[in-house]
Amino acid sequence: RIPHISNFTDFAPLESVDGLDIYFLEKVQDLSGFAAVILPGSKNTRWDLDWLHRTGWTDRVRRYADQGGHVLGICGGYQMAGSHVHDPEGLEGKPGSTEGLALLPVETVLQAPKTTTRSRFVWEGIEGTGYEIHMGQTRRTGGQAMMRVTARNQKNCDDTDGCTTAKGQIMGTYMHGLFDTPGILRRWLNGIGLGELSISDIHGLVARDREYDRLAEHFEQHIRTEKLMEWFESRK
Repeated sequence: RIPHISNFTDFAPLESVDGLDIYFLEKVQDLSGFAAVILPGSKNTRWDLDWLHRTGWTDRVRRYADQGGHVLGICGGYQMAGSHVHDPEGLEGKPGSTEGLALLPVETVLQAPKTTTRSRFVWEGIEGTGYEIHMGQTRRTGGQAMMRVTARNQKNCDDTDGCTTAKGQIMGTYMHGLFDTPGILRRWLNGIGLGELSISDIHGLVARDREYDRLAEHFEQHIRTEKLMEWFESRK
């Protein structure tokens, strides 16, 4: 749990899986007992990266990866997993560069404008939807792209995103909402050795939409909506 963690909703689908325990770790500890480690998004990538170095988390995560552990970086976590994060304009503080975790052959330069898109993508042959919200560009210097992006903000495109090692042990992506698609979550859990866990098709965005529908039904049952509509009409 990095100090400037962001986009907690990325983990909601994982928390809904029966038999799967999710831990937000702050205290430096051995990671060998975990099926996977996720480096989350950050509101200040370089600050949080320095924090990983100062606290000793860097050595722990690298050791875990060297021993065959599965690591996934999402957005800021993807940037941290690379060789360096450069901030020549001082967008997140003092201009400069910070050494990354060196888990993936990528390098990031923080720069404006900020990317904010609703996106469609394909990973391991499975289609999904998510969103991208980040500052900067990440360049692969090796490895292979993690996914293919087919549309951004309802405009078709043919692009790639992220990076993965040859065996898929270490992965990184800018795509938030990765686990909202049941098929993608099943595939990822299988890849980290937890394929026996059951995933409902009523999951992710579908599950959230159902909860919103339940809230709307509850609201309509207990609130005199016709009076609200009369008030709205009177305000025109």
